[in-house]
Amino acid sequence: MFRRSVIALSLVGLLAGTGVAVAQTTQAPAAPAQRGHGMARLQQKLGLTDDQVKAITAAYAKHREEQKQGWQALRVAQADLRQLALNGGDTSAKTAEVQQLMGQTIATRVKVLQEIGPILTPEQRVKFAQASEHHGMRHHRKTPAQS
Repeated sequence: MFRRSVIALSLVGLLAGTGVAVAQTTQAPAAPAQRGHGMARLQQKLGLTDDQVKAITAAYAKHREEQKQGWQALRVAQADLRQLALNGGDTSAKTAEVQQLMGQTIATRVKVLQEIGPILTPEQRVKFAQASEHHGMRHHRKTPAQS
């Protein structure tokens, strides 16, 4: 059971990595210099046209609130699960809730990807999948030790 949860968490992190980075570019930036940085990088890497960028941005924006609510609910449920586990409580119901919320976040991510897929050329889809794969792994890298 624990192993499946770890695998599921890894999958969510991998799938969400690019979605979070690109979705952040559609939010109001803190400073003008940050505007569109992630999307500009994606546009350059994939060779996207301006129309493709607009369509991809719209796809992320369409599901932004759903994704935000899902991630917030998942964070709360995971915190509750950690607390239950640390206190020796019954974790079965909370584990099921976390797994359900993880499934919902993955389903939302898949909806976004299904909307983005037709916007891209076959070559761009391959590059996008590779970029998503690599970006998701960044969240798991350890920072170098300070000396």
